[in-house]
Amino acid sequence: MIPAWNNPTPSSAVKLWPTWAALAALWLLTFTGQYWVYPLLFLAWAAYDLATGESSFIQRVTRRAQPVTYWLVVSTWILLAVLWIAYPE
Repeated sequence: MIPAWNNPTPSSAVKLWPTWAALAALWLLTFTGQYWVYPLLFLAWAAYDLATGESSFIQRVTRRAQPVTYWLVVSTWILLAVLWIAYPE
């Protein structure tokens, strides 16, 4: 089944400014060679996934319905952050 995509209304588009600001900052940091932001992103994704009990990587997985896949994704975010910190370049 193909998901139905909703077109954003003007009021919901206004709420997207944090996403746009974060994307701009990510591109700016990447182009200036400031790669330290990536482990922070991986840790933020892992923390968010742990708090919500679900993760979105290619598709949505939940801790309750797909525990092995969920923990594999969250563990991957944490491991990538640790590896990036340990071996920055």
